[in-house]
Amino acid sequence: MNDAGFTLIEALVALVVLTMGILAMYTMQNGSVRGNVRASQITSASAWAADRLEQLNGLPYDDDALTDRNSDGTGQDADGNGVDDDDQGLWVDGIANFGLDRNTAATADYTFTDGLEGFTMYSNIANDQPIDNMKTIRVILVRNADGQQFVFDYYRAAPL
Repeated sequence: MNDAGFTLIEALVALVVLTMGILAMYTMQNGSVRGNVRASQITSASAWAADRLEQLNGLPYDDDALTDRNSDGTGQDADGNGVDDDDQGLWVDGIANFGLDRNTAATADYTFTDGLEGFTMYSNIANDQPIDNMKTIRVILVRNADGQQFVFDYYRAAPL
């Protein structure tokens, strides 16, 4: 007798293998979509930060928006002995490391929450950093969901 076709067991095994392949493809596709959404959010956030830096760059050097409001960029060594008076580091307190100190909101000169959903932008200005007659402008984007930080620095020289 000539056996042509598949048995029920062969068909079920083929169906299980096909189902596993489809589920694996679905998982990969789902991960890809999530990755693309995250990348899009980061790109939008970076554009928002770049826009803010461009706005600050267009302002006069002594504009109020370029003021170190909490003096965390100056006066760390008031007695001139070469030792940081508040033990935060002589370079620029609050912005010397990536991000702003341990508590971003407390050390920022400015906070922006109305620009991009899911992100908070902080900026900190330091006078005479890293050298005299320069300002360091740091913009920090914090993703609210996980606290991931994106840091952008800009150095602005005083006009001659």
